[in-house]
Amino acid sequence: MNLREIIDQLNEVYDGEPWFGNSISTYLQEIEPELLSKHLGTGHSIGQIISHMIAWREYVIGKLTGVDLKIEVGGENDWESRQFEAADKTELYSKFKSTQKRLNALLSEHTDELLGKTVPNHTITFEKLLCGIIQHDIYHLGQIYLLKSSK
Repeated sequence: MNLREIIDQLNEVYDGEPWFGNSISTYLQEIEPELLSKHLGTGHSIGQIISHMIAWREYVIGKLTGVDLKIEVGGENDWESRQFEAADKTELYSKFKSTQKRLNALLSEHTDELLGKTVPNHTITFEKLLCGIIQHDIYHLGQIYLLKSSK
């Protein structure tokens, strides 16, 4: 896989016509603001999942810009404990869109050579990290869809 293909997949999942269904931007637009607090049992709410997705996208952005962000899996900077309310929709969606624009801008500054480089303070390559964030987005998008459609 080359960098252009990864950028294309990132954009396809975000606002294209992915084979699995609606894109992230379509799903997010369809979520009624009052559903941000919706969760099942002790699971995370839609708002918490969106915030989690943003956190990991910001982590990738940090790695691309040389900022060593740390996320403790399961920790406060991984999953926010606060419950999101309808009033948070605009801010959450704006942050998500901002991470998409930032990822595109940063990746457009690089060549395929980036993909073989090791991520600072990691043992994985940027190719694995970038493919991973796409997979992460798709995984959580499925959770959001199930929460949105559950009664």
